[in-house]
Amino acid sequence: MHTIQLLLKTTAYDCQVLEKRFHAVSHVHNVLVKHAKKCLVSLNHDSEYLSAKSEYCSLLKKNRLSADEKVLKKQLSAAMNTQIRKHGLSEYDFQSYIKVCAKQFRKCLSSQQIQKEATRVWKGVEDVLYGDGKDIHFKKYRDFTTICGKTNTNGAKFNKDTMTVGWLGLELKCRIPKDSLYITEALDSDISYCEIKRMMFPNGWHYYVVVYLKGNAPHKLSEIGDMDNITGVDIGTSTVATVSDHMVTLKELAPECKKYSKRIEHLLRHLDLSRRASNLGKYNPDGTINKSNRDRWIYTKTYLRNLNRLRSLYRQKAAYIKQCHEQMINELLSDSVNFIVENMTFKGMQRRAKTTERQDKTMDIVQKDGSIKQVHKFKRKKRFGRSLNDRAPASFVSILDRKATLYGGGVYKVQTKDFKASQYDHVEDNYKKAELKDRSKYVGRYKVQRDLYSAYLLKNSNTKFDKPDREKCIYGFENFLKLQNNLICEMKKNNITRKQCFGF
Repeated sequence: MHTIQLLLKTTAYDCQVLEKRFHAVSHVHNVLVKHAKKCLVSLNHDSEYLSAKSEYCSLLKKNRLSADEKVLKKQLSAAMNTQIRKHGLSEYDFQSYIKVCAKQFRKCLSSQQIQKEATRVWKGVEDVLYGDGKDIHFKKYRDFTTICGKTNTNGAKFNKDTMTVGWLGLELKCRIPKDSLYITEALDSDISYCEIKRMMFPNGWHYYVVVYLKGNAPHKLSEIGDMDNITGVDIGTSTVATVSDHMVTLKELAPECKKYSKRIEHLLRHLDLSRRASNLGKYNPDGTINKSNRDRWIYTKTYLRNLNRLRSLYRQKAAYIKQCHEQMINELLSDSVNFIVENMTFKGMQRRAKTTERQDKTMDIVQKDGSIKQVHKFKRKKRFGRSLNDRAPASFVSILDRKATLYGGGVYKVQTKDFKASQYDHVEDNYKKAELKDRSKYVGRYKVQRDLYSAYLLKNSNTKFDKPDREKCIYGFENFLKLQNNLICEMKKNNITRKQCFGF
């Protein structure tokens, strides 16, 4: 399945009707969330469910289970699911429950759009019951950006011939871009369903239709790399290094993202000052929120306008990062369509460290009397949350996987702990640990850039993708050194440096 997104030509009346319908969706969603919360509370007070859950969790902690324990585990799982359904926690129960509430919105929303919203709430409940979710939450009206259906015959219906969207008495025309060849090719496929989407701009909401089409998307790139060529990709928190037989790259992800981050931080400070000035009684003398004050929050018109500006900045930043990733990946696809990357868990890298530890080495601290005292400073708890927010390396890998698959290639992942690309030395055939600050190292008598060498090792992985193939590494090492030295010389000549990441 693939999608196309088209801007809708909306009048003032159309915007008014669309805003009313988004209000209706937000009401339906929050009514379902309230009902789901009650069901979860009643489930957590069910003695049969709690006893089955405690036994099931004790079995999960064991490394190996006997045959009887495996049977017991299945029985406990079935008993838990039975109790869950008894308390009305299922997708069908949610869809049935919301029918009564949805009758008042039958002129705004179709039956399938209501069912789709019930499915979205149920996915949140599934995360709480079966995943790592802690609780489901209510959503504000401003956080609703899509109204989705299930088919193209109910609710919002897209017409290929007239390029319009018909939705319960509302007829919306689409703006066709000048270069519409890709859209014409995409619309040759059958339409599965469509959704109405809105995005915030400085002058207000802009509305779009997203059409979901069956089959693969048309190809945009005319020149594609060799199918036999393989590229190793070493993805970091803010940079990406790639190595193939013909091309070596070392680039910063979304290099201009800091400009958007600074504007967002400045606007957030301005919004905080404005909110505090308008709600003096809502804060304590130390600056914290006074929870005992139950008065309504006051928001000025300027505050609300700046809130729209903030949402628009977040949208611009996300669009810029995505555009940078797409352009970089298109360059890589011109050389190769097969990629090998490390299976990184970026979600774990963005969390702060839980334990407070001291550094191993001592630091000299000058006292007031001039004496020097040696102490072990505390380690920083911060990790890579801000870099991941600005650079979005996980999004880069997902886009690379999607595009490589579209053009007949693929992305193959190796386990980071088993492969140890940053530690392996193919000359000595052993593993050497290095500190994160060391951006270069010696392989034999040759100096290599650490990220590029890791990408080179990934490129020369064995067929099982569990360790580097030493014979391949030895065979292509001279070519890699030549490409690496040429790249670094060219980057230095053009003043493309980033000392903390590139090492030069």
